[in-house]
Amino acid sequence: MTKKTFGRRIRNLVAAFRSLPPEEGISCLKEAKPLSVSIGALLKKLNTIKITPQRAIQQNWSFIVGETMVKRCYPVKILNDDTLIIHSSDAIIRSELQIQKLKILENLHQFPHCAKISNIRFIAHR
Repeated sequence: MTKKTFGRRIRNLVAAFRSLPPEEGISCLKEAKPLSVSIGALLKKLNTIKITPQRAIQQNWSFIVGETMVKRCYPVKILNDDTLIIHSSDAIIRSELQIQKLKILENLHQFPHCAKISNIRFIAHR
């Protein structure tokens, strides 16, 4: 027969009922970590700090398309790791982006995570 023992929580409940001091273990003596350290460790564990091509494009969008176009178009998604879809609601902006397509690709390739992108498609808002 094995002897079953109760957990600390139940032992402390019984101790409180009997007016005895609670049992404090090592875990109660540890100092709490700052929240920023815990969140940093959690993000690292979840691998959300990893730079993806989409994140690199979003962070550097003004450099990629230029300051004049940054508010008139935005990246939508990357298809099969080689085609970037850019949304613009104005046909004039799409044609201007089409003219600058090689320059946009050149700017994209300056970022290591975006080197695989070889084509850009411009779509209209529906």
